[in-house]
Amino acid sequence: MTAPADATPLHAQTATSRTDRRIVLNTGALATSSLWRIGISFVLQLVIARLLGAQGLGQYATALAWLNVCQILSELGLPQLLVRDLARHPEHRRAAFQTALAAQITAAFLIWAGVFGLTAILPYQPDTRLALLLITASLPLFAITSVCETLFQASERMELVMGVEVAINTLIVAASLIVLWQGGDVIALSVVIIATQAASAVVCLWLLRQSRLLGAKGGHPTQNVVGAVVALWGQARPFYGLALANVLLHRLDILLLSVFAGETVTGIYSAAYLIVRVLIILAQTWWQSLYPTFSRLRVQAEDQYRRLSALSIRFGLLAFLPAAALGGGAADWLLGIVYGGEDHAAALSAYGVLIWAAPIFLVATYAVNLLLVEKQPRGSLLIAGTHIGVALSLLPVLTTHWQAWGAALAMVAAISASALVGLFLLRRMAVPAGLPRGLPLLLLATLIGALGQTAVGAFSPWPFFWPVPLLVGGLLYIAVVWQGGVLSGADIVLFRNALRR
Repeated sequence: MTAPADATPLHAQTATSRTDRRIVLNTGALATSSLWRIGISFVLQLVIARLLGAQGLGQYATALAWLNVCQILSELGLPQLLVRDLARHPEHRRAAFQTALAAQITAAFLIWAGVFGLTAILPYQPDTRLALLLITASLPLFAITSVCETLFQASERMELVMGVEVAINTLIVAASLIVLWQGGDVIALSVVIIATQAASAVVCLWLLRQSRLLGAKGGHPTQNVVGAVVALWGQARPFYGLALANVLLHRLDILLLSVFAGETVTGIYSAAYLIVRVLIILAQTWWQSLYPTFSRLRVQAEDQYRRLSALSIRFGLLAFLPAAALGGGAADWLLGIVYGGEDHAAALSAYGVLIWAAPIFLVATYAVNLLLVEKQPRGSLLIAGTHIGVALSLLPVLTTHWQAWGAALAMVAAISASALVGLFLLRRMAVPAGLPRGLPLLLLATLIGALGQTAVGAFSPWPFFWPVPLLVGGLLYIAVVWQGGVLSGADIVLFRNALRR
């Protein structure tokens, strides 16, 4: 019997349902992992600020910033390249795993050796230098985790990434708190990173084996490892530049502040960034969870890919604009906790500027990911390069005049410039996925919500009264958005349908 023309085959319905669940699971897993990491990291840095002071927090933030840069250097740009390609060609997983593992471990040892020479010329205190040397000793172990998580993401198995990240970050914070309560310093915290990174590598290898993502042994023929690394490097070079640029987007401010302003100002800025980082990481999570789906739909169903990309930026701005505008009361309360009731005006002032980096960063990262999907990595690199160039030009000057507040202003200017370049490149490529048409009304709703929150907050009798003004501002925002038609029930249905492939 022939099925009716408008009927959907049973296997297609099953595949659609399975893909819907996979998208929800992937996004939820990465969001949960990010929120958990943010929350427990905030607790750790709160304790560091209390026990070691702003200078200790600045030393720890500096060491972590260098570690993050070195980690990206050791990855050689392979994760984004392999996630895109292995999502389309899963039969290449075993060969890619072997090649990437050899390349990244080799790079890790070389970069660690380079850190020894670098610490001799950096104007850091002896404790900061030793902490930097110790914390980067974890690079070879990180290489194992990185390659395994790349395969998890390419296979759209984000729950495996979540399992590793939640377990290891919990272990880092628990061990660090024990060390701090025993009188440990930043050097001891660096040793904790080495031990927990070893545990992460073991867990990742076990999960990779249990999930059978590599397939049967001898399935896909592999070439000489050296030859494979050379061939892969030719494809990965633009991604390498982009990955390095991306980590500098988040760590360049800390690195420059540690050199030009000293560790105390770095600590003040880091305290403000603790809160902003929540939205920054959630923006990354949003696009990271959609990136393999974008890559697959671009080949399998281009119309759905276009629809999904347009909806995703609209939904992202719907969430991020009010989060930036209405978070001041919570930030004041949280910074009061960080500083133990002492004066935190400098950190709060920096936060007031820096928070607007989050929604702008959402737009810039959106353009970066679409250009990668469209196989235009040099365009993505140009976006990141714009950010770095503006930051390098403005941050030293503005920091000299206005310290942490000036650094925040410089970083927002740098992210804004990169977002404008990204939107220009999308338009030039005729990618129909720019900012949503309802953006003016969305900005108006954000303004009305912020004014409502400020009006109610003027009568706030206590510092912990901030949830009430926040609720009022949020309700005003939702009312304007809904009445103006920026968001409707049909949009949610359309978003779900765009994922059905």
